[in-house]
Amino acid sequence: MLKKMVVLCCYFILLNAYAVDPNDLAKLEKIISKSNTKGLDLSHADLRSYQFVEGKVDLQNANLSHANLSNVNLENMNLSKADLSHANLSNAILTGANLSYANLNHADLTNATMNNINLSNATLNFVTLIGASLQQSNLTKADFSCANFNNANLSKANFSETVISNATFTNTITNDITNYDSVIDDRVSCSGFK
Repeated sequence: MLKKMVVLCCYFILLNAYAVDPNDLAKLEKIISKSNTKGLDLSHADLRSYQFVEGKVDLQNANLSHANLSNVNLENMNLSKADLSHANLSNAILTGANLSYANLNHADLTNATMNNINLSNATLNFVTLIGASLQQSNLTKADFSCANFNNANLSKANFSETVISNATFTNTITNDITNYDSVIDDRVSCSGFK
């Protein structure tokens, strides 16, 4: 019991140091008290710079829509089937994370580090990936319609059957990408696409 109280106090101090919304602490107490919690509702939560602990928290199926996760370390975390639509993940570290079947529509991943990430079957319509690094990532069957890849690094990424309809690739590094011959580019109009 004392150990949980010390851990909870440390999290409280850490959260306040980064100006996290104190109301979101109650949501995080669920994470601390229950190991491997799935399907958490952290929508609209302000978790910027919060450090999730791998193995302690399973964000699979979590609702993180509209959450502020800027500067968060989510390295090797399981976010499969999570809803990250409209989330701010700028400067986040997602290396090795599993985001298969996740919803990242309209998410901001500016300057995010996403190397060796699994984005298979994820939806990323209108996602902002300016300056992001997706080196050696699995993008199989992901939908990047109307996405912005400007200045991103896609070296050695797997584009097998990936949808890139009307995505932008200005100054994008595309060295040794694989399966680009199977991409789908339907030339949709992004102004009416939802």
